[in-house]
Amino acid sequence: MSQILIHTTSIIEAKPIIDFFNLQKLENSNKNEIYSNDDILLIISGVSKDLIVKSLDYIFKNYSISKAFDLSIASCSDGSIALGTLFCTNRFIGGLNFANVTTVEQSLETDENLDTLLVDKQALFFSQICKENIKDFYILKIVSDYFDEVEPTNEKIFELINNSILKWKNLI
Repeated sequence: MSQILIHTTSIIEAKPIIDFFNLQKLENSNKNEIYSNDDILLIISGVSKDLIVKSLDYIFKNYSISKAFDLSIASCSDGSIALGTLFCTNRFIGGLNFANVTTVEQSLETDENLDTLLVDKQALFFSQICKENIKDFYILKIVSDYFDEVEPTNEKIFELINNSILKWKNLI
């Protein structure tokens, strides 16, 4: 039976999703944290390119995936966009905002010389692996900061992800 994949890079991003969909941790998950129910498989990969690629390769080799989602926070270069605003960055979807995203491996101190509205640490890697394995995938980003402040707290990240679920769960 095929499942829907949700990819996050941290337990803080994953926790509200695990709770909302009542996902259970799987045993023997090849050093990855994997949670699932009958319909959804969630993996927490970690943040580096290598961890993301290895985690997603493992999922696509060992599970039947019908649709995939990358869901995470992103920095935004436009301070007039509200924290918590949800964007899809790889396709236009009615009812959702669209913006391009730049993926970086090291945090940016400023948005100077940035050509996109959003910045994250995994969308490019997620997209590359998905293109090799599946056609139906979505990259969803939630605005968490504007480059001009300290990183959002774990509590704020949990709140932003939790508040976004009702905006995207119908895509599943």
